[in-house]
Amino acid sequence: MANDLIVKENRLIQAKYHLNKTQIKFIALMSSRIGKDDRDFFTYEIKINDMLKMLDIERKNIKYLDNTLTDLMTKIIVIQDNEDIIEKLTIIGYLKINKETEMVEYRFDKAMKPFLLQLQKNFTELSLEKIMNFDSSYTIRMYEILKQRADILKKGKNEKLVTFEIDLQELKEILVGEFKKGEIVIKKSYERFSNFKQKVLSVAYEELKQKGDYYFEYDVIKTYRSVTSMRFHIIRNKANITKESI
Repeated sequence: MANDLIVKENRLIQAKYHLNKTQIKFIALMSSRIGKDDRDFFTYEIKINDMLKMLDIERKNIKYLDNTLTDLMTKIIVIQDNEDIIEKLTIIGYLKINKETEMVEYRFDKAMKPFLLQLQKNFTELSLEKIMNFDSSYTIRMYEILKQRADILKKGKNEKLVTFEIDLQELKEILVGEFKKGEIVIKKSYERFSNFKQKVLSVAYEELKQKGDYYFEYDVIKTYRSVTSMRFHIIRNKANITKESI
C-alpha cells in the first residue's frame, strides 16, 4: 500500500529533467512505497487496473502506459552540485507489465539510493495526494520547489526565506530541460520568456493557487532588456492550507 508521505533529498528536487505528468506521478507512486527504515529498494507490484486508476488512464490506453514508462527508463536526471561535480542517473532499474497475471512490477535504479533512502538531513517531505491531484507536470515541480523552501522557512524561522531568487536559465533547466547529446537542452519554444511564462509559469501558478497549500507570485529581474533571473514570493494559500503545513 502507498503512504501519503514522500521524502526526497533536496538535490533531487533541484535536479534537471523533463518528464510528462504520467511519468512524474508514477515516480511519486514508487516513492510512496519506500519505508523510512528501508536500506535498499524492493521490487514492488501492483494490479494493472489499480495503476491505471491512480494515473487516470483508461484501460483501452494501456499501450500508452507501457510506452510512457518504457520511455521513462531512458530519461536522464542531471544533478549538479557545482561546475566540477555533475551526476547523471536513471530512475527505473526494472519494469514489467504482465497482462497474463494483470500485474505491474517495478524497482528504482540503485543509483537513486542516496536521494530516497535513509535520509537524515537536507530532505523535503511531499504529499502523494497533492501530487496526484495536480494536472500539470510543471505544477508538480513548482510544488516541490516551493515546499522545499517552505520547509526551510519553518525550520529556520527566518522570514527572509519567504522570498528567493533563481537564475532564469537555471529555472528553465529544472522545469523543461532535457539531457541530450551531452548537454541540457531547452526547447526553442521556451527560449522566449513570454512563451515560458505562458506555457509553464502561468499553468503552475493557476493550479497551485486553486489546489496548493502554497502558491507563488514573482518579479522578473532584467539585465538591460532581457529577463535574467526571477524573484519568487511563497504565499500560504489560506483556502487550502493544512494543519501539517503550518
